[in-house]
Amino acid sequence: MVRYVGNGKPKLGLVLSGGGSKGAYEIGACMALHKLGKKPDIVTGTSIGAINGLFVVQKNIRKALRLWRSISFSKVYDEDSFPVCENSDLTDIYKLYAKSFITEGGMDIGRIKAMFDTVYSPKKFFSSPIDYGLVTFNLSSNRPVFMTKADLKPDTVKDYVLASASCYPAFKPYKIGDNLFIDGGYYDNLPINLAIQLGAEEIIAIDLRAVGFKRPNEKDVPITIISPRNKIVSFLVFDRVRSREAVKLGYNDVMKTYGVYDGNEFTFKKNNLVKNYNKYGEKFLDKAYSLMEGIDEGILGKIVSSSIFQSIVKDKLTYKNFNRLVEKAGFCFDFPEDNVYNIKTYNKGLLNELFKVTAINLQEIGVKIKNRKFKEIVDVRPIIRLFYDAIAGNDVRSVAAFLPMFADEFLIALYLYVLKKSYHSIY
Repeated sequence: MVRYVGNGKPKLGLVLSGGGSKGAYEIGACMALHKLGKKPDIVTGTSIGAINGLFVVQKNIRKALRLWRSISFSKVYDEDSFPVCENSDLTDIYKLYAKSFITEGGMDIGRIKAMFDTVYSPKKFFSSPIDYGLVTFNLSSNRPVFMTKADLKPDTVKDYVLASASCYPAFKPYKIGDNLFIDGGYYDNLPINLAIQLGAEEIIAIDLRAVGFKRPNEKDVPITIISPRNKIVSFLVFDRVRSREAVKLGYNDVMKTYGVYDGNEFTFKKNNLVKNYNKYGEKFLDKAYSLMEGIDEGILGKIVSSSIFQSIVKDKLTYKNFNRLVEKAGFCFDFPEDNVYNIKTYNKGLLNELFKVTAINLQEIGVKIKNRKFKEIVDVRPIIRLFYDAIAGNDVRSVAAFLPMFADEFLIALYLYVLKKSYHSIY
């Protein structure tokens, strides 16, 4: 039988996975869920998810946001034991973690303990109507431990939350009494089953896709899983700039999941992409067909790397493929991934960036490909400009030999050409 809360809705469970510094994404996601009115009745978490879950239960999301927006290595670790700057190379960071494990058995979490004391409020936690559960792993007895609000006491919350977040071997095991505890991700990094056991009939799970085990769901309930669509900071890197980006990405992904925003890896205002497709999709196809008439069929047959190109060859261009092309253009021109874009501004920005670029020389690109110096062709913008100039000059045959290798870049150039023709801009 489905149990309902006072407002007539099924009990909503919010499940927060482990993921270290990726946890900034969860706070952004929680902010978006709150704005959408999706307020949980139950929160379960593992590792950083257990910490973030505490904020949710205490209704301190804005306090959590301030913490994550100002996070740094020096706030998390003792500087003497982990002397790294904000922009250290990732390899160097991992080496320092490894060195700490070999010499000291892992990083000390003394500063995290101190930070926890500033955010934990026993009164807010236990008086909150939101239920809570976490997962940790008892290393001494080799078994998982599940702690719920009913199991916890005001003076034990801190120990079990920090035990859940002790990401061994990066961190030392956390000692409670005579037992050593480590990260709950060693048993269940996404504790959906715990939320169901606490009475959740509907689940929203924020899965950071970090290292850790996941248990199969024991009961069939509606589950919405939200995961990062973009690459976010490594789970061991605490950097305020990356953290702020992750917060925005978490917020945007939730809004896209529930149809408030458009886009996949980039984020656009509602209905922007539909309007863009309706306005430029047919023009794009018409120009593509006319260009293909002048390209050797043997070359067309070799273009297998681009699913977008293949959809055109097969006389169709889907809305999904067209938008993939639009978003890839943003990646090629290094547009920030955490912004919310208006498609008109986005398109004009692409054209602005295009005309700042000088086309790569045909002979130069040919020599690099022939000598397999692919690493020297990292910046594809000059290649896109080369294709754009060829399209604008009705001379696609001169670059046709490069299409099998740079099919998507050619299509991006074609998209930009269609934009330029439609805008009648001053370029």
